Amino acid sequence: MLFLYGLLTVDKDWHVKEISPASYCRVYYVHGGNVVYRDEHTVRQLRTDCLYIFPSTLPYEMVQDPEDPLSCLFLHIDVSPKLLHHLVEIEVKEDTFLMYLLKTMEVWIKEHPFVGVDIILEALSNTFAEYLNKEKLLQSVPDKIAETISYITEHVQEKITVETLSSLCGYHSQYYISLFCAHMGITPHQYLIRHRMKLALHELMVGKSVSETSDNVGYPEVRNFIRAFKKYYGFPPRQVRKMIQP
Repeated sequence: MLFLYGLLTVDKDWHVKEISPASYCRVYYVHGGNVVYRDEHTVRQLRTDCLYIFPSTLPYEMVQDPEDPLSCLFLHIDVSPKLLHHLVEIEVKEDTFLMYLLKTMEVWIKEHPFVGVDIILEALSNTFAEYLNKEKLLQSVPDKIAETISYITEHVQEKITVETLSSLCGYHSQYYISLFCAHMGITPHQYLIRHRMKLALHELMVGKSVSETSDNVGYPEVRNFIRAFKKYYGFPPRQVRKMIQP
């Protein structure tokens, strides 16, 4: 699922600090700038003409030289139930499938300014995710964890408890929580909230109303959804449409 994208040079005060695992992958195709990435295992300066896929299961941060800001194509994609446990750097070479795919995304974005999730770009991002999978750049989770992640996706409108998820695996709830954290970097409850918030942003960006989105992502009470969305993103859901206008 693609839920954010762009082709830009960022503001001078731009930075990223994921205090806990994001549960989705940022993807940057870097065209310029002086940016340093850091996690508990790696320190890396981002290189021009390289593609970076950032981990979904690790906290990390990125800082830039404000006098040399980041310029890139960026995508925020959910690759669940696959994972990425480490930073991936790929040199984008001429006349390769990857280069043409990324350039196609850039041309499409230039010709179609950002007004929400675009079905063509979403199809291209799904192709990109399949490319990552074929190249064995993504990691799998145990089948039983994958089953519960699929259950969350398919039943997101319903009330979902840890007991429900652990019973699908046949595990005690505490063991299930421990196993889920070991592979995903966050608890099942945290994953559920993040999945609902990612889906909510996607729904709002394709033009769904706040009330419809609230119901679609498992919040029967709209006021509870608005409160949760604002807590997660820092702005109310009604502001999304204003923020994504060209």
